[in-house]
Amino acid sequence: MSSSSIILSLNEVAALGALHAECEAAQDLDGVMTTLSDNPVYEYPTLDKQFSGTDNALRFYQYFFASYSPNVVGGTLIGQWVNENSVAQEYVIECSFNGVKETHRVLGVLLVEGNKLSGERVFASEQVIKRMIGPLFDELIAL
Repeated sequence: MSSSSIILSLNEVAALGALHAECEAAQDLDGVMTTLSDNPVYEYPTLDKQFSGTDNALRFYQYFFASYSPNVVGGTLIGQWVNENSVAQEYVIECSFNGVKETHRVLGVLLVEGNKLSGERVFASEQVIKRMIGPLFDELIAL
């Protein structure tokens, strides 16, 4: 049975989203990557841009953990919504870059395919997207 023919319950979808978020918070690169499908797609609808593929996802998380995460000084999960196809998580994220504090509102929709995440749809400002994805920003393609 292929992973795309597997259908998760709402509790299993929520658990997959929670595992992904926990691995991100722990900066567990291997753990994050095991939650992803073979060709994840990361969409940024506020910019009408995206990137895809396991290699790009790996590059994204390597940069995210090394260059973005160390600047996060606080955050709050505002809400989470789950259906059979996705987990939406809204956060307020507090960062400090070069001694300047920033507060960002981010809505991430983790997309589920089978028993893996097929990517994420991130709704945020251009500034925070640039900070999160670093060099991949200049490689984004149109949605």
